[in-house]
Amino acid sequence: MFKNISIPISYSLIQRGKTYLLLHNDYKDTLLQQGIEEINTFLTRNAQEIRYLDGRTPHPSIPIGDDKRIILRKYSHGGLLRFLNRDLFLSGARSFQELDLTEEVRSSGIPTLQPIGAIHQVVFWPFYRAYFLSLEISNAKDLIHYFMENRSTYSHESLLHKRKTIKVVGLLIRQFHQAGFYHNDLQLKNLLVVEDRVLIIDFDRSYRKPKLSRRERIRNLLRLNRSVEKSKRSGLPITRTDRLRFMKAYAGEDLKILKKIQKALWIHSAGLFFHRIGWAIGKIVRS
Repeated sequence: MFKNISIPISYSLIQRGKTYLLLHNDYKDTLLQQGIEEINTFLTRNAQEIRYLDGRTPHPSIPIGDDKRIILRKYSHGGLLRFLNRDLFLSGARSFQELDLTEEVRSSGIPTLQPIGAIHQVVFWPFYRAYFLSLEISNAKDLIHYFMENRSTYSHESLLHKRKTIKVVGLLIRQFHQAGFYHNDLQLKNLLVVEDRVLIIDFDRSYRKPKLSRRERIRNLLRLNRSVEKSKRSGLPITRTDRLRFMKAYAGEDLKILKKIQKALWIHSAGLFFHRIGWAIGKIVRS
């Protein structure tokens, strides 16, 4: 079933009935003892100690001992498919593939979270549900929350920290791209700030190749820009100077790609017209 899935070092593939688990060896026994293969039972057993983090669906944070908590992320569809089969998938092994890629990102020296497992739960062939397990990072906040909090505590120190963080984000994404990684959902929520560090997370349907083309890199940056534009409608305090600071950090001494990025963003801003209509309609529907 998983012929094309590589098992990272320090992980074990385990089968429990129709459920397949790829678990980090350091956490395998603890998770199995707590009954992780039966997700609903596992959540019910820990219900009083669970807290939920924001996401497309709320992600439960669950204690597993030694003052550690894990985040359980359930895969779900977006767009129109969410009304038809919100959490059922037809082919592949998305959680296993993401875990493998996340470990590649980590081994490349790129700051990201620590995965500890992935679950592939066959519902009825060929449909399955998928889950991703990672250690919770204390005091981490995504870039949207970081920028909003930074604005509410405005001071010279917070302004300097904001500028430094934007530069770090640019350098991080450049490192990510130079290592050959393409992020399928590069957005503000998938960049976490932890004190002076920035982490990049959530690599579902992302990929790696020997070298990304300039077109791929710019397409990834435009996805991030769309996320910025969407959040600005809710008051995100990002200025043109902030964007320029990011672009310069990303481009480094490559002035050619800097010009390409600036041109692409100018063209892209005009193409966001239909996205803005969609965001407005979505806001009305949610309200």
